[in-house]
Amino acid sequence: MAIFVLHTYGILEHPNDHPASQAFWAAVPEVQVSRENAEGLLRGATMPFNIDGTPFRETTEFGVPVTPHFHDGSQERTALATLSAWIDPESAAGYSFHGAHGGALKYRSEWFSQEHSWPTSVLWWTEEIESLNWEVANSKIAQLDEHGPSPDAFSFKSMYTNSGEKIRMDNERVKDIGNRAR
Repeated sequence: MAIFVLHTYGILEHPNDHPASQAFWAAVPEVQVSRENAEGLLRGATMPFNIDGTPFRETTEFGVPVTPHFHDGSQERTALATLSAWIDPESAAGYSFHGAHGGALKYRSEWFSQEHSWPTSVLWWTEEIESLNWEVANSKIAQLDEHGPSPDAFSFKSMYTNSGEKIRMDNERVKDIGNRAR
């Protein structure tokens, strides 16, 4: 079975004691519950990273968390990464752009630094959920950053099937899933 994968990475715009960062952290529990109950989710993990790039926890269900090569500890702000496996692109998009996560996403420019050129998310297909780990995810976001979208690493704006053909997402299905999202 082909598995659709979503990896995100961002650095908070402000230190943790700033009101904008506090608003972000206040929203996290609801977004976490929303993901746990998301239609089509197979597995998901979120990992905050300390200023120096070390993870808040030693391991997740995707193994030992590591930061992407472009992590910049000199920014002195917490970073956050997610890694999730889905049954299809519409399920991932329904969760991402609707419900609690979609509501939180509206604040991303207030909560997360926009002063970078690297992508904040990457998508790809895999055949084995057990093959997913943070190093693979970081290699995919680096691949998208360095080479642009391809069947091996792409974005919601430029998507591919698991066999490598360009596709458009079924937006009506995304809306239906989004309407059921909490």
